[in-house]
Amino acid sequence: MDKISNAKIAAVLADVPGTIRKLAEENKELTAKVAHYELRGRVEKIASEMHRKNINSDIELGDLADNLEKQASEGKLDAIEQAVGMVAPDMGTKLAQLTGDDRGTSSSSDLERFIVGGVG
Repeated sequence: MDKISNAKIAAVLADVPGTIRKLAEENKELTAKVAHYELRGRVEKIASEMHRKNINSDIELGDLADNLEKQASEGKLDAIEQAVGMVAPDMGTKLAQLTGDDRGTSSSSDLERFIVGGVG
């Protein structure tokens, strides 16, 4: 087994603080990137769920995800996610449905029946 000289040990130990700082900075950058990708995945999942439930379906999926990402920076994403979870699918598309008028009014138009009380 070869002995390592004191000069070689000193050279290696001199490089250690710089290497540790470099690795710590790289670790910090990678942690930030992972957090961003996780947030983006969560935001895209919420946006697609919103489109599936016909919430803000007039906004493109990417734009909706960008908007949700802005909301996340304000700390509102958890509340939005809970609200989306409470909405039933297609809840906003069908507000009401008129069925046959069983009152048998003799008026000839919907306006007249409405005024008389037969429609609505």
